[in-house]
Amino acid sequence: MKPMVAALLLAAGSIASAQTITRQAVNPNVVTPVATALNHLSLIELPEPITRAAVGSDDVRIEWHGNTIALKPVRQGQSTNLFVWTEHTQSTYEILPPGEVTSAAFVIDRTNGGRDVSKPAEAQAESQARISESEIQKAADTLIAQAMLQSSAVNSHGVKEAKDHVNVRITEVVRDKDALYVRYTVSNPGQHPYRVSDPEVFSFTPAVASNVAGSLKGLQVPEQKVEALGSGTTSNLTVREGRISNRDVNPGQTVDGVLCFKQPDEQPQIYRFVFADDESHPVSAAAVL
Repeated sequence: MKPMVAALLLAAGSIASAQTITRQAVNPNVVTPVATALNHLSLIELPEPITRAAVGSDDVRIEWHGNTIALKPVRQGQSTNLFVWTEHTQSTYEILPPGEVTSAAFVIDRTNGGRDVSKPAEAQAESQARISESEIQKAADTLIAQAMLQSSAVNSHGVKEAKDHVNVRITEVVRDKDALYVRYTVSNPGQHPYRVSDPEVFSFTPAVASNVAGSLKGLQVPEQKVEALGSGTTSNLTVREGRISNRDVNPGQTVDGVLCFKQPDEQPQIYRFVFADDESHPVSAAAVL
């Protein structure tokens, strides 16, 4: 399995307990309510590829691939609206505040569920059906496959590893609309344990040689090389999601992590990932993505 699959598994894994699927015809004149639950992913499947989507609040995160849009609430007590466009139609949803898992709509299938759309309107009423494990897995596989197709390796061969304190390697990146999913490793060759903090992410644009990022795209660069670029503009970026396999890294161990943040610009940017210090040693990494 390709390493970057972990990024989508963070989301797809949370639908494993889904119990029901809702099937209904696409109707641009109807606002469809969607019940959600914290720490769970809801999926909406449409009959044709999604071209654009907009959500009314950052309290609900959305991603889409092909015919499927995934949404995940991140705060309790918030509702918002969602608009989804395909080539031939538009759908509107009211995303309800997160509630109990048992009442959440994990998958809304808007492909007409195999029914004859020529039947009377009363025959098109929303129906509930038991969702099978194979249907859940199919939805998750779609998202994971799309992520694999969009992933790119990051070359870190130019970065020399320290032998007495913690190292960070940026290994892979997935671009999806305005977001970047970054996979990294933290290794501990030292003599004492290290606890991995949630990293801060910064974008950096040097005041001079501002076009240098284009020539370094896809590379992890030594921190000294970034410092040699001199002064510039630094922006602190909001991390939308972050997971790590194990926060405690004992001597000789390596752990994997994934984080997601909004891409400030479509052009290549210099990003710095800053972790908690390893005693007196700073722990960070820089890459052009």
